[in-house]
Amino acid sequence: MTLINDDELLYTQDELAFRQQVREFIEREIKPMKLKIETRDFNHRPFFKKLAEAGLSGLFIPEEYGGSNKPFMYQLIAGEELSTVSPSTTMMFGASCTLSAIPILRFGTEDQKKKYLAPLAKGDKIGALAITEPSVGSDTAGMETNAVWNDTDQCWVLNGEKRYITNGSIADQIVVFAITDPTVDSKSGMSAFIIETSWKGFSVERDFSLMGRGGVHASHIRFQNMKVPKNNLLGKVNQGFLILMDELDSERIGIAAEALGCMRASFEIAVDYSQKRIQFNQPISRFEGVSFKIADMATKMRAARLLVVTAARMVDRGLPCTKEATMAKLFATEASVEVCDLAIQICGGAGYVRDYFPLEQFYRDARLGTIGGGTSEIMRFLIQREVYIEHKRGQVQKQPLPDIKAIDFDMLMTAIPKGFRPERAEGISAQIQFLFTDENAWLLIIKDQKCTITKKQIKQPTMIIRTDTTTWKNILLGQLDAMQAMMAKKVTIDTDDMDLLLRFARMFRFTPDILEGEKIEHKPSREVHVKEEPTFVIGKSLDEIEIGETAKDSMKVTEDHIEWYAKMSGDYNPLHMDDEYAATTIFGRRIAHGPIGGALVARVIGMKLPGLGTLAFNMKVTFTAPVFPNDELTATVEATEKVPEKNLLRLSFTVVNQDGQEVLNGYANVLPPIKK
Repeated sequence: MTLINDDELLYTQDELAFRQQVREFIEREIKPMKLKIETRDFNHRPFFKKLAEAGLSGLFIPEEYGGSNKPFMYQLIAGEELSTVSPSTTMMFGASCTLSAIPILRFGTEDQKKKYLAPLAKGDKIGALAITEPSVGSDTAGMETNAVWNDTDQCWVLNGEKRYITNGSIADQIVVFAITDPTVDSKSGMSAFIIETSWKGFSVERDFSLMGRGGVHASHIRFQNMKVPKNNLLGKVNQGFLILMDELDSERIGIAAEALGCMRASFEIAVDYSQKRIQFNQPISRFEGVSFKIADMATKMRAARLLVVTAARMVDRGLPCTKEATMAKLFATEASVEVCDLAIQICGGAGYVRDYFPLEQFYRDARLGTIGGGTSEIMRFLIQREVYIEHKRGQVQKQPLPDIKAIDFDMLMTAIPKGFRPERAEGISAQIQFLFTDENAWLLIIKDQKCTITKKQIKQPTMIIRTDTTTWKNILLGQLDAMQAMMAKKVTIDTDDMDLLLRFARMFRFTPDILEGEKIEHKPSREVHVKEEPTFVIGKSLDEIEIGETAKDSMKVTEDHIEWYAKMSGDYNPLHMDDEYAATTIFGRRIAHGPIGGALVARVIGMKLPGLGTLAFNMKVTFTAPVFPNDELTATVEATEKVPEKNLLRLSFTVVNQDGQEVLNGYANVLPPIKK
């Protein structure tokens, strides 16, 4: 077996000892029965019991529920090692002991954990997770499985079907996602349930024959008027989407670890064969056509391992890692297919036939990684989304801010309504209670698309947000992402209204702009000695800018711009997104979002006139003509007035297209950087 040359750098001594323990178990128990495991009539129950006795089934499950409470990394090590011999085993094992267990561990009641986690950890029961449907894959918005509350029987009645469910036909218990409120967006009306397959109403339609992963039961299952006790609701009603999102990062890293095992086994076979296979009186490893393939394989495997380890460490430290987990899954699964393919090429006929090596099996097994758990296309979408979100947050963080301790908290809270977006609050009526560990309570009221905030505490608010003032200041000033703060447990939110929770952040601009016009009092502590020294910042100060001075910049409107703006704003107007619809309108074709031109203006102001460190507010934009995809836009910004006593610069701007036609104009008031 090829040694991993940096074991002690990437893994602790305990993790390395565990890896060796797993390898010995696999050599002793898995390899001899590998062919049996991958047959359809294999008896899985004694096998799951064997995995439990080896300590693999309850690795991250707490000891009080029968597990060993190990960090997430141990689960990945076990998954990788099992995949070097039988990726099918990893898939079945992961679906039961990880995918179905994580939601129960993180969102289940104490009774649910005792009842459903312990049997998984001990190998007494087999679990599964059911999301995918005949019409639902990557996009859960079309989910049709539903659960309706029956007041007479005090239970939920579950109807629908799920497809490609790993362990579906052999599971004893399944975590199922279903729509419980069809009147709202599916993200706000989805719930999760723990069902037992022995209950009336559960049936298996069929087990699919897979390209790879022999022995895995990927099932089409159905629920027909299944009565689910109210105690089997997982989490809160309509909280299903949050439960689903919470699990995905762990699942993606787990799939990446499987891919590592697949490619490592193929790589080792190829390295060994290339040194033993003699052609033209020398080993084929002497030919660059072969050895360069080995170099590429080793590099891809190394890169994949580093991505997996990085994401796993973030999970173990409680850090949000959506981008890192998605990168690991995308790269590792695609690299695994490439490495397995190259291994077959190196071994030639011996690699293609089944008689000598399991390379064709690993190739087929690896191929699933780029589909299951989110396709490579979805992974790329998620990565670019996270990159743009981070970039936007990074631009905000570059803006000069006073010491956060110097910002008056009452002033900051009363400024929140300035960031309110009434057009995104249609139909919302809510009382949102802020409870701070180190400050008085505040109450935010949204009603009739209006927003007010007062220092007050009530008994039964619609939603409660608990945090500390430093965290909340950082969120409001754009220094900390609200979702990341939630995942890191710096902010907790309690509400039964999932629609409100999912729409809340979109109703406000949490940026420094909310401080426009507010006076920030600097309150240095007694220990800090404030010196009157020059302050140098990036960008032109007011006295460096001349009236009449201009700056320009240009851009081409691409499909990426249109898609990015739609995702950031939630504006999927068919006039922007749908060719067929747009062709029936007065324009005759799709148009781009108008604010794309405004973004170009913001770039000129923030990067050129006056530049970085500038705070813009009171921007007025008038759209004079439509912007179309592929338009070449040029923005010209001109300094028109200075108000020194307020450090205020007034700018006018115009944006024209490639034909010289004006598409928008307006003005903006900005605060340039101050230089003493």
